[in-house]
Amino acid sequence: MSCKKMTYALTVAGFDGSAGAGLLADIKTMAHFGVYGQAVCTALTQQNEDEFIAPGWVIWDRIEAQLETLFRKHTFKYVKIGLMEKARTLKRIVEFVREKSPDAFIIWDPIASASAGFHFMRETDKFIPVMKSIDLVTPNQDEFAYLGLGLAESRGEIHMGQDFAVLLKGGHARGKESVDTLWYKDELCKFRSPRLPGKGKHGTGCVLSSAILANVALGHDLPEACQIAKNYMDEFLQSGEGRLGFLV
Repeated sequence: MSCKKMTYALTVAGFDGSAGAGLLADIKTMAHFGVYGQAVCTALTQQNEDEFIAPGWVIWDRIEAQLETLFRKHTFKYVKIGLMEKARTLKRIVEFVREKSPDAFIIWDPIASASAGFHFMRETDKFIPVMKSIDLVTPNQDEFAYLGLGLAESRGEIHMGQDFAVLLKGGHARGKESVDTLWYKDELCKFRSPRLPGKGKHGTGCVLSSAILANVALGHDLPEACQIAKNYMDEFLQSGEGRLGFLV
């Protein structure tokens, strides 16, 4: 019996005890695609799939200590970043990863608010410079506006797709279709699926970004990885009970 060589990925994200979002959802999603996920915790949140009480931010020294310990064993080439308190913390994480693994593919899923209504992220104007060191940012409609991505591009402060790729998720928009739009290099790609009725699932942004990262880790280019992740989300949204999705 031969042992398959593992593909590793890292998630730097919040802990959600319901396992519907955050690092637990990330690791489950990566495992679904055959990627071994390891994790660093940025927030010990108090929540379930319907209710968010408190973020429980982890201080930088403890985040750094977690990163140091994991990077002593593995040089992670694929990294997903999730829940962040502020731009300075995101900057430190990205700089740490770039120092240890300069060619790492980094995705940031910018979480502006919990589905239960709690708001995150301060000093939004300070996030744009950090994004230039990230490979892909995956905002929903509200986060795209909150971070000023469209405005920054119109002012010439960034060139989306060149400075960094952006996947604008269409799940929170209106219409019969859910359309995700990817700016990548000189390409503009759209990924479509029928909009499903109902309240939706908890943690969909976490799941989508982790599915994309896993498929990049498996050798797919970014547009292919986004399409595979989009197809996966169509199944995920119709799985599980209530607001929790689950696919094996």
